[in-house]
Amino acid sequence: MLSAAAALALVPVATAPPAQATPELSWRCGEISVHYTFDNDQTGGWWVVNTSMNCTPDKWPKRYTNEISPRPFEGKYLLFEHTGYVNQGYDKTIIIDATPAAAKKSVCVKAKSILYFPDNKNEAASKDKNSCFKTAAP
Repeated sequence: MLSAAAALALVPVATAPPAQATPELSWRCGEISVHYTFDNDQTGGWWVVNTSMNCTPDKWPKRYTNEISPRPFEGKYLLFEHTGYVNQGYDKTIIIDATPAAAKKSVCVKAKSILYFPDNKNEAASKDKNSCFKTAAP
């Protein structure tokens, strides 16, 4: 006859399955990148402004908005781009003339990326960014 301890040792032990991490969403819009770099030559100076955005998965429809305007606003955008539905990322570079320091001007970039569900075109994810910088030569 087995002792109680020995009998207990023979009983199969039920173990809980390992905890599973909550899966991350398989769709998202990444951080929006806005970079501005000053450059110049003997004729003067300018700013190279680059805006990059991307949402995944690649095959899902997405739209991108990139509005670049002077401050104070003078009634005209330097860039006003709203894409239709696309299935790739967005990357745009423009050149903006530098201004004299006394002008006290700046430029603002307003960018937004929106990812849509492919079956019904409802919004799945979005990201936006506003970034401003002074246009005087450094």
